[in-house]
Amino acid sequence: MKCIIIDDDKFYINFLKKYCEKLDIEVVGVYQDSVLAFQELECLSKCDVVFLDINMPDISGFDILNNNLRTQVVILSADDANAVKAFDHDVVDYLQKPFSFARFLRAINRVKEKMPKPVAEARISEHKNKTYVSSEKVIERDGDIFVNINKKLIKLDISDVVLVEAKGDYVLIKRASSSNLIVHSTLKRMKDKLPEDSFLQVHRSFIVNLKKIVDIAESTVVVGREVVPISRGNRAVLLSKLNVVN
Repeated sequence: MKCIIIDDDKFYINFLKKYCEKLDIEVVGVYQDSVLAFQELECLSKCDVVFLDINMPDISGFDILNNNLRTQVVILSADDANAVKAFDHDVVDYLQKPFSFARFLRAINRVKEKMPKPVAEARISEHKNKTYVSSEKVIERDGDIFVNINKKLIKLDISDVVLVEAKGDYVLIKRASSSNLIVHSTLKRMKDKLPEDSFLQVHRSFIVNLKKIVDIAESTVVVGREVVPISRGNRAVLLSKLNVVN
C-alpha cells in the first residue's frame, strides 16, 4: 500500500511515518505546504490513500477535498467538529489527534476493504512473488517459528518473547531484549504455534510467557514489566502450570 501525507505539523508527519513503517505502508509523498499539495492534485491521486489534515493555513483540507481528489482519504484533525462534513465528502475515516496505533489499524483496514478488487489482487500477487514470502504470517519450521516482517521471514527467539497481544487483525509481540514486532495474524494462530509448556492464553487478548511471570494478583499478572489482565477461569489454569508453594 502507498500513501501520501498532507499535514503542516512535523510532529504528526513523523508520527504517521512510524505507524506506516510498522505496517509496511510506503510513504511516497509528504506535503507540509497545503498550497503545493493543491497544485499537485494529480500526483495525490497516484496512491492508495491520502492522510489529510483538515485544518491548515492558506488552503484547508476541505479545499483539497472539493477538487475531486481521486483516491481514498483519511482525515486528520485535532477535534471532531468537522467529522460530519468530512464524511459528506465520502472520506474513508476520520482520525482525531492524537490517535492510537490500534485506531490507525482500523482506518487502514477500512482503506483495504474499499480498495478496487484488481488493485487488491495485484498487491496479493506482488506479495506472493517475493522470495520466502508466504500467505502465512506465522510459520513453523522444524520447531522454530518465523514471522513475516516487511516481506521477510524472521526467526522468532521464543525465549525472548514476553507476551503476545491481539490488536484487531494484527498481533503485537513484546520481547525482553529486542524491539517489539507487529504481525498480521491472529492470537489463535500464535497460540497454535507457541509451545504449550511455556505459553498460556490468560485473557482473550493476551498470551504470556510463563517463564517471564513476576507476580500474580487476583485479576492481573505481571509479565516482565507488563501488567496483563487475567480472566477468572484462566487464573486457575495458570496456577496449575506453575510451581506454587502454599
